[in-house]
Amino acid sequence: MFTLIVGLVACANPEIINDGDVQVRVVIPKEAATREVVAATDEDGDGQYTYEARTLTDLRLLGPVYVGAFGGMDDVSFPYVHPAMGPVVSGTVGDTYPYGGESLGRLDFACYEFLACKVTTGRFTDYASLLDHFRNNLGTPVIDSYGAEVVSEENMRAACYEYFAATSDEEMAFIGEDNLSFEEEGDNFVADMVLHHTNRVSGMSIWGFMDAPELATDGVSSNGAYTTCNPSSGRSVDDYNSEFQEGGSSFDILNSPSTYIQYEDWVSDGLAVVEFDDEYNQLEVPEVNLNFHHQAAE
Repeated sequence: MFTLIVGLVACANPEIINDGDVQVRVVIPKEAATREVVAATDEDGDGQYTYEARTLTDLRLLGPVYVGAFGGMDDVSFPYVHPAMGPVVSGTVGDTYPYGGESLGRLDFACYEFLACKVTTGRFTDYASLLDHFRNNLGTPVIDSYGAEVVSEENMRAACYEYFAATSDEEMAFIGEDNLSFEEEGDNFVADMVLHHTNRVSGMSIWGFMDAPELATDGVSSNGAYTTCNPSSGRSVDDYNSEFQEGGSSFDILNSPSTYIQYEDWVSDGLAVVEFDDEYNQLEVPEVNLNFHHQAAE
């Protein structure tokens, strides 16, 4: 009995585990959400659109922002600061071995095949906001499975309820006034986020990038697409009048970020560092500043 009691007492001692949450604050300049957009107009209702371009700053032009914790930064291998990598084997970019990571806004399927790989959560207040964005910012009105333009939020709501067997808008992760990721603060958009289940190592770097949606004022068919989305991922749909994949985020975004960072993406400066005390209590919240435009050095 004595041995058993000793064993129980020993097991009762708390053990400090370095796996936990890390608080960070993401700051991205409004310039990252300022693009030359294009509106599509069909005055006659015959499906023949005319296009008008203009410059606009709009939160909906921010794609998913991927943030990770890394052992160190590399400012030599790329025209932007990048997480330090493991060995490069056979020409393949080395793994960055992140301690953990999350995203501000995730790629989500928004009811129509047309929107596969083109919708980020935390950007749209309602269906009308999403439909307006695709028609008047991207120049690509949303099309249903019959090839007809979706012109009203009520039509989209009905389609979404049917597709997901849903009964309320709260079940739609891609819309919601309370679900917006960023708040406006001066010349920036800012957001607080948590890197869940992260190995907490004092002095580790917090780094991230924003995957900007593709946007051209001519040849608009690909507008809204994201390089971090894998069109072959997600649920397979095989209905009587449509067959497609919903699409989903690639699995190695923070392990091989350089393979996804492309034109119009924004990258953090790599200066954010987080410190912990001996019991893994976070000492301060680092600011991750996505202030480097990928094309700035080219």
